[in-house]
Amino acid sequence: MAPVPAPAPAAATSIRVPAARLEGLMDQLGELVTARARMTQLLSRLDELQGSMTASQERFQRTVRDFEERYLNPDMVREEGAAPTTRMGGLDLSQQFAELEFDTYNDLNILSRSITELSADFAEVRRRLSDTAAELSEENEQLGKLVRRLRLDVNQTSRVAFSQTTARLRRWAREQQADLTLQVEGEDVLIESGILQRISDPLLHLLTNAAYHGLASESAESRRAAGKNPQGTVWIRAAEQGNFLEVTVADDGQGLDYARIRERALERGLRSAQELEQLSSDELGRLILLPGFSTAREVGNVAGRGVGLDVVATAVRQLGGELLISSERGVGTAFTLRVPTTQRIMDVLHLDLGAGHHAALPVGSVRSLRDVPLGDLRRDDGQLWLDFGGQPVPVVDARPIWGHAPQDTDTEAHLAVVSSISGLLALRVHDFGDIEEVAVTAPSGLLAPLDYLAGMAVSGTGQVLAILDPAGVLRLSRRPATWLGQAQRQVQATGNQRLLLVDDSLSVRRLVGRMLERGGYQVVTASDGQEALDLLQQDADFGAVVTDLEMPRVNGYELLSAVRARPATAGLPMLVMTTRAGEKHQRLAFQLGADDYFTKPVNEALLLRRLGTLQQAQQAGVSA
Repeated sequence: MAPVPAPAPAAATSIRVPAARLEGLMDQLGELVTARARMTQLLSRLDELQGSMTASQERFQRTVRDFEERYLNPDMVREEGAAPTTRMGGLDLSQQFAELEFDTYNDLNILSRSITELSADFAEVRRRLSDTAAELSEENEQLGKLVRRLRLDVNQTSRVAFSQTTARLRRWAREQQADLTLQVEGEDVLIESGILQRISDPLLHLLTNAAYHGLASESAESRRAAGKNPQGTVWIRAAEQGNFLEVTVADDGQGLDYARIRERALERGLRSAQELEQLSSDELGRLILLPGFSTAREVGNVAGRGVGLDVVATAVRQLGGELLISSERGVGTAFTLRVPTTQRIMDVLHLDLGAGHHAALPVGSVRSLRDVPLGDLRRDDGQLWLDFGGQPVPVVDARPIWGHAPQDTDTEAHLAVVSSISGLLALRVHDFGDIEEVAVTAPSGLLAPLDYLAGMAVSGTGQVLAILDPAGVLRLSRRPATWLGQAQRQVQATGNQRLLLVDDSLSVRRLVGRMLERGGYQVVTASDGQEALDLLQQDADFGAVVTDLEMPRVNGYELLSAVRARPATAGLPMLVMTTRAGEKHQRLAFQLGADDYFTKPVNEALLLRRLGTLQQAQQAGVSA
């Protein structure tokens, strides 16, 4: 909403690090070297065991080969190689051994003894191999812990105090002519330098917005009358919550003007009047994050050009974070930036979404993993709810995000209860996987606009993982069918495809007519309300009427009244399309029976979307 003239700070070329922290890193580096030496010794022992296994195998093969040569191929045994038979007193010595119960040493006995010895050798090698593998596994676990500690300490080393950016914000506040007091909390909070640099400009945008939109809308007299300090106050608070950094910019101004937001959204063709009436305050508030959106009455050097908050939302989304808006009329507005404390490495929980699709969740956002019988979930207006600690939590099925339409044949649901800046969410998946430490990169290219992705990673098996953002998944689940693509809208636009377009401007009839034809409708045009009434008198078989207000002979209001008065056309959907965005014009149109209200130039997607919704509602007998 409000641009900031100050340029972004240059990337830091150096960071001051306390000597004690460097000493700690060097100590851990020494431990890492020692651990690597132990791993090298264990690997050497494995090489020795491999040599022992090879030697035992060769002995075994040699013994078996000798046995085969003697008994399976007796012709190969040379007679001169046979041992002579020793006789004493006409009696074979072997018989004497048998009579004396001595052990015999024929070829079979020798083979048996050799195999027994080899078996003992193999057992000893197996035992040593098992012991070495156990030591190696334990050493690897210790090495993992050491690497994790080192990673955390290195991450701490790259952190700087939040005060490095608040100094710039204080200087800006002093230089402005706006009468405000800036209060900063949490200046000692340590933030990764790269993250701090990337949120510095967004914070300055929010401070500018608070000064020129939040506080400037109130005079000192009106503030006194409301029991406030005549001088406005802006608070900037930084805190670390779990694995997330939360920075809030709040003011005690007038708060968001939802009526003005609704008016500007209608003027710009972002929503129809009916859609705007159905939006909650939170949904209306998020409209100010759209590019080019501004509620300022006049364009000035700082406010009114519609640049600012969309930049903030984009920057936070690129960091894998979320921007939360909280406002109360007459009390003030608060913007909260919530971003992960580290962007490079994190622990993630693998998720199986079925049909071979996989994704992951940041472990820091997971509150609980549960297998809940479907009968224990509450259904309200088509939405499933989980009772989590006495609190109702919405259940969102993540499987259809990847185009997998699961069959509801399961008797229980695998749910991951996760926390987001928008609240708790129970994410339904096909199954849970393991926890893995991965390197994360921000979504880019075609994936960047997908706000339900917090990042991308590659697992240890080489599989590409999409890391889900819980708040983005929740928003995606609440996105109505009106967000579907044009092809889907055409499929949904069932019923009568014949429309009556009424406007006194030939160029408007041609332009809007082509829009409707691209949406799959057959368009009949009329140049004013009287011609439209004549057409409806001859043939009332139309799916809807789209009409202007200001026309000769019979204007749009008169056309509305006449159409609603005729029994044949009383239930016909009527959409008003005009340049008049005032509340009084809208109120009169709805009183006369209009189903929706648009401003020119009309948005094609919005017009087709609302036409399809109105026709579906008409067929179902429910008001849209």
